[in-house]
Amino acid sequence: MKKKKMILISPHDVFPPRDGGERRIYLLTRELVKSHSVIFLGPYLENSKHVDIPLDIVEVFPNKAKYKTLNIGLMMTIRKILRQNPGAEIRLEFPWQGINLLLLGRRFIIDEHNVEFLRFKRVGSWIWVFVYIYEFILCHLARKVICVSRTDKDYFVKYFRLNPKKVEVVENPVDTTIFYPDAANVEKIRQDLGLKDNERFVLFFGQLDNRPAIEALEIIISKIVPGLDKRKLNYKLVICGKGDGKGLLKKFTHRNVILKGFVERIQDYINASDVIIVPLRSGSGTRMKILESLACGKRVVSTTIGAEGLEKNMRLEIEDDWDRFVERITQ
Repeated sequence: MKKKKMILISPHDVFPPRDGGERRIYLLTRELVKSHSVIFLGPYLENSKHVDIPLDIVEVFPNKAKYKTLNIGLMMTIRKILRQNPGAEIRLEFPWQGINLLLLGRRFIIDEHNVEFLRFKRVGSWIWVFVYIYEFILCHLARKVICVSRTDKDYFVKYFRLNPKKVEVVENPVDTTIFYPDAANVEKIRQDLGLKDNERFVLFFGQLDNRPAIEALEIIISKIVPGLDKRKLNYKLVICGKGDGKGLLKKFTHRNVILKGFVERIQDYINASDVIIVPLRSGSGTRMKILESLACGKRVVSTTIGAEGLEKNMRLEIEDDWDRFVERITQ
């Protein structure tokens, strides 16, 4: 049977995926190609050799934030592809490029990785009202809204007054061919980090330049590291990810904190760690970092917001008081 055409619009190069949002797009696209003939519209690829999914790639814009909202080139490309494939379904990853579809008058499916207005509101950004209006319009004009958890679905129904039947939950997938308990590189990672046998390896990782991560880094600096030092824990806290917290990490040095930056195989660091921390005070959606860490069989200490939308798990410990949060790290 002939596969139906789908135009998938992504703001990110996901070949290979480097963070949670990119991994969601990559893994769900890998499933979509089983039932659809996918035309992937996105940024210029860093290396096309990493494309390992059978689809058509159309590179439209530079991989920089200023090109990832209103983009005339993207609109023209969508229009051209629709003329060639008039019955094609459109799937939008994240809402930010949706303005191009609104101006074209086209309906679509939107994959909402977060409840975006809520993410802005929780960090105290005044623009949350404008994001709300935009997201409200986008969700009502969409043919279907996909979200990552039952919690997020309830938010979309409550705040945007959407028909529950219009909102589909597709939980964040975990690539268990990558994230699983594996001791093969544990000794090497610990040696590379200079960890002694009796030192506890505490890990924080993610995209470090978004506002929720910056807030988490502030908590690490002001609450968690002093708390661990006060308890005289023999530890190293390792921070991995793209970015430097908008300059925050450039100003921070501590004998027990190691800044690794982006690492190619975060799964090796997860497996080598003793505990992963997710001290988030804001944000939305579900955290791929938690799901991936649990898939590796690791303990995770998170705030309530950090673990929002996730099922209960005996290795996932929830704590919002920072003294008790630190105490859980030491256990």
